[in-house]
Amino acid sequence: MVTDVRTKIAIAGLMLLAACGGDASPTSTTASTATSAPEQTSTTVTTTAAPTTTAPPTTTEAPDSSTATTVPATPTIDDGRPATFVAITDDYFAVEVDTLTGEILHVFGQTGTAEQMAAAEEMPPNVLVGAWRNRDGSVVGLSDCCEPAAGRLFYVEAGGDLGDDPYTESQPWNTGWTISPSPADERFASVGYSLEVHDPGARSTDGAGVWIDEPSLGFPNGAAAWTRDGSQLYWTTQLKEVTALATHVLAEDEPSHVTVLPWVGVHQFLDGIGTQASGNLVGFLHTYGDTEVAETEGVVFSTVGEVLANFPVETGSLWGGYDPTGKFLIYVDGENTVRWQGAGQAGSLGDGFIFASW
Repeated sequence: MVTDVRTKIAIAGLMLLAACGGDASPTSTTASTATSAPEQTSTTVTTTAAPTTTAPPTTTEAPDSSTATTVPATPTIDDGRPATFVAITDDYFAVEVDTLTGEILHVFGQTGTAEQMAAAEEMPPNVLVGAWRNRDGSVVGLSDCCEPAAGRLFYVEAGGDLGDDPYTESQPWNTGWTISPSPADERFASVGYSLEVHDPGARSTDGAGVWIDEPSLGFPNGAAAWTRDGSQLYWTTQLKEVTALATHVLAEDEPSHVTVLPWVGVHQFLDGIGTQASGNLVGFLHTYGDTEVAETEGVVFSTVGEVLANFPVETGSLWGGYDPTGKFLIYVDGENTVRWQGAGQAGSLGDGFIFASW
């Protein structure tokens, strides 16, 4: 069931590209060969593997030359990584997980009803597919797929839960697909049919929120990326047959500029994006076959769209993002294993998850 839902989400991204694309031949970066996804050892949370850490080849880690001193508000372990991460299990529960042991520490809940779960083999159900938390960890945002069409975003307090039936209870929610926490403060940027920035602590009980800004340019893809000081946002958008990078200064009324990314072909999708401590942008570039991802590679690029480096990740990996310091990347590979890399090391954090973020 997990593979089926992940495949359908990937196909939806490809259909979006086809709808917006033209006849231009695909182009890509000069890439390292993507590493093959390792054999899956487990697909259930009860058999989650203990985390492992290894020193990877120097080309494995996404390059980062920053000397930034941003200190995360969430607790960290000795190497600087967050002490816990949030994730979606392969049976669609949102959880908080211990980074060192892989132990599930808290369950936020699940949105799919029994009937929807039973129908998961036939069609994408209304289930949780993404989880993020703001910088101090006080609020967790959860993404539900696939109705309404623009997606549904729930917000719960740390240590809280969705309740027995968040669809009928007074659980705050907004439309959207992905959430990007600011590294500078407690705001979130959410992407749906538009990009919105809000302070979850100021939301009303009916979920309407207090919107600070709503820039709209083309059709947003993936997630938004914040500058380190929280003053600007970057996101990708489809402009006819090409993918472009949009930049917006939050103090201004209109997007600052748009840069075409010619290295993203019509049969490719740039998943992410996030901002390193250096200020560079990073994403996963998926190349599609007929219906599935045939190759995935990591791409580091500047804020004006220039490719700076490539690094290998497992085929079919799903973007999770950076920790608040911008030094540690987390993601889930094509076999439902949570992985991380940064500071010259890499490792796995457990099996049986379809999404993870710091």
